[in-house]
Amino acid sequence: MKLTLINQKPETEGVITFQFQPQEPTTWQPGQYMHYVMEQDDSDDRGTERWFTIASAPFQKFIQITTRYDGQRVSSFKKALQAMDPGAAIEADGPKGKFVLQEGDHRHIFIAGGIGITPFRSMLAQMDHDGSVPDIELLYANRDQDFIFGEELERIAAAHPSLKITKFVDKHIEAADLQTYLTDDSNFFYISGPEPMVESYDELLKSLGVPEERIKNDYFPGYQQA
Repeated sequence: MKLTLINQKPETEGVITFQFQPQEPTTWQPGQYMHYVMEQDDSDDRGTERWFTIASAPFQKFIQITTRYDGQRVSSFKKALQAMDPGAAIEADGPKGKFVLQEGDHRHIFIAGGIGITPFRSMLAQMDHDGSVPDIELLYANRDQDFIFGEELERIAAAHPSLKITKFVDKHIEAADLQTYLTDDSNFFYISGPEPMVESYDELLKSLGVPEERIKNDYFPGYQQA
């Protein structure tokens, strides 16, 4: 499927959003991702394809990629993405993935590290649009005060008391921060961020007695831990 670039805009320092119009009407579950292919004459060893979470909510109709740029380590794919002009297109397929909100009467514990906020932004924006946000606690760790989608998430939280956001600035979420969520067997945990971070919190939650079936993971390969 062809995706045509509508717009690109900065979110925070080093983070850029790209919005695409799909060639055909496309629907997805918040939290899913797509597979993208962009041919390049000077592709580096990371190749011509990527897997990015759809950061937009389904009601928005467009496909949004929000990704971090590290000036020291920018891949040829991301350079080509940033160089696109509105009207240019890339190929994509999907959506895919099971990192979606678990059905049932749960308290949902979102654990996000840096750019790992993107699937949660899709979920929360859609819930806000629908007018109903279930019991959600977002634990959001970032390297500095410049939280991606920070103002939007605060607005959603202000409108829905069932959403609570706790921010961690240049500080890891520790076992002590998770203790309060361990006493209720209905709690469901979602971890999204750089791969080392996701693996670390997955192991931590299991060591604290959370069953594997109550944990969902979303890995972002190629990023450093937030």
